[in-house]
Amino acid sequence: MGKSKQRIIAKAKNDKNQLQITRTQAIEMAYAKLSKNPSSTDAKKLISLFGLSAEELSEKGLTYEVLRALDGII
Repeated sequence: MGKSKQRIIAKAKNDKNQLQITRTQAIEMAYAKLSKNPSSTDAKKLISLFGLSAEELSEKGLTYEVLRALDGII
């Protein structure tokens, strides 16, 4: 895990809203948010925080068009 991600997680642990989700939960949350709104900023934050790949999201069921729209992030 990189230094930046460690700092982000450490900051979240000290905040009111603690980050206590697993990678699989992050994939599910990103999929749910992107299926409702393909330009969801919360989903983009999850993708960049966990480093989710296009393959993981497509296995979950995300469409090709939405994945192509996320080319700059993934």
